[in-house]
Amino acid sequence: MEVENTRKRQFDSRPQQQHMVNGGSPSKRPRLSNGYESTNGADAATDPMELDSHGDNNHAYPSPLEGEQAPTPTPRTDGPEQGTQVDKVEELATETTFLRLMPDDSSNSAGATNNARDGGAPTTLTTTAASAGGPGASPSPANGENAPILLRCEWNPKDPSILAAAGTDALARIWTLSRSSTMTPTPAPEPDGHVHGVHRPFHSLIDDETPRTATVGQLAWNSGGTAIAIAIEHGDKASVHIWAKDGSHVDKFDVSDPPVIKLRWSPSDAALLAIAPDNSNANGPGGALVTVYHSLTSNTLSYFLPNHDLLSWPLDAAWTSETEFLLTGGDVMLSLKCTETAIVPNKKLESREDDTFTQVVYDRRSKLSATASDKGILDLWDEDGHRRSITAHSGAITAVQWQPLPDDANVPEDERLIASGGDDCAIIISNAKDSEPGKPRSILTMESPIVSIAFTPDGAFIAGATAGRILIWKVGEQHTMPRASWSRSPHPGWLSPKASSEPEDEDEHCLCWDADGQRLAYGANSRLAVINFRR
Repeated sequence: MEVENTRKRQFDSRPQQQHMVNGGSPSKRPRLSNGYESTNGADAATDPMELDSHGDNNHAYPSPLEGEQAPTPTPRTDGPEQGTQVDKVEELATETTFLRLMPDDSSNSAGATNNARDGGAPTTLTTTAASAGGPGASPSPANGENAPILLRCEWNPKDPSILAAAGTDALARIWTLSRSSTMTPTPAPEPDGHVHGVHRPFHSLIDDETPRTATVGQLAWNSGGTAIAIAIEHGDKASVHIWAKDGSHVDKFDVSDPPVIKLRWSPSDAALLAIAPDNSNANGPGGALVTVYHSLTSNTLSYFLPNHDLLSWPLDAAWTSETEFLLTGGDVMLSLKCTETAIVPNKKLESREDDTFTQVVYDRRSKLSATASDKGILDLWDEDGHRRSITAHSGAITAVQWQPLPDDANVPEDERLIASGGDDCAIIISNAKDSEPGKPRSILTMESPIVSIAFTPDGAFIAGATAGRILIWKVGEQHTMPRASWSRSPHPGWLSPKASSEPEDEDEHCLCWDADGQRLAYGANSRLAVINFRR
């Protein structure tokens, strides 16, 4: 049993010293504040499932940098004003559908599994959130020992009805969820106290050869939304599979050693990059192996980084062109290029001995790259490899994303927004082209460390998540009050059966918008919620 519990945990996307951040920072770091203290304790609760039912108090959102008091926004009486919000923060708890992640929720597990592998569509239970939950709203008495741990979820980038999820216990599936199907009116509790849900079809992405104890640690849609890649590990074996969005298997590549910690499609979707450990040298130290697969030509290129410990410093990668990409993690910052026969060093980048990189993201509009560190430093890199450093957070940066923009967006030449979230409980939105890049455009604060952020595909809204709450803001508004709020609630859908050994602290959180920016998926441990958002 101890071995199996160990296999349920995956490499974190940040260094080991940050693993406690998501459930609460292990050390007290300075926290930005607007002068209001939470009275409900939702985000600081020892039980992350505690109900935050006081969402109408509008606590702790605006926050100046140095912790000075921020006045409460006061509605103006002389007409509409961009910097004033007079509407109440919308609570989204009743706009939520919970997806069950059990291997099968039907009475005949084997039958449903066979249908999935034969190309059919078995069903999984979804439950619409009750407005209050109540003492009678108890979990379904399914076998909690088989509940997988969710590691990844991602909407199809082109089709807003398709959502994919991956995790332990061979969790890898695609749901088809029309918007109307997640707007079902809340059903009334039955006499037994349960809120009964409806069924949703899904396609399994697991083939007959994959054991039910395998872990699917990574998934990634290509930019066209036509294919999805997943990384599977079991024992000392690992492989990458590519599936079409209709659930048909396309290709498979073996990986030297598990686990695969990153999957990145090239801009044209012609190549897939994977990062994994490589311990093939029995007589010497291991390292990290970067492999680029070209599915159409079956051509495979690899780059070995010796003496790099992925457990301490996971690597991240970002494509900057169809043949070039950045590789970073710890003190590593490399520009690499794919030739016809090998992956070779490309451009020299400025580096420092104390660099501790954790993430990298590239922006094709500005041709700037951004790296995050566990020291709160956000670095901006130009095409020539020169860098500008911004002290964005007082603790580790846990999430970073460029604001996505439509191709026809009319934005000033001197503006390119990037957002970062940190364990200092703040989300910072900065203009990467600002002559004073250290001066943020917006400072958005929450009551606990930020575990994830996500812009809507059109860049109009940004969501920030802690271990127990989500807030949604309109980008560019002068005030920093959120438009909407969502909190975990004691409902059968969120308290779905979980493994008895499942820890309450969480290393992985999923947060992503659908292609229309109208539904938000949020997952942690053995739960996955789909939240409707009316603009």
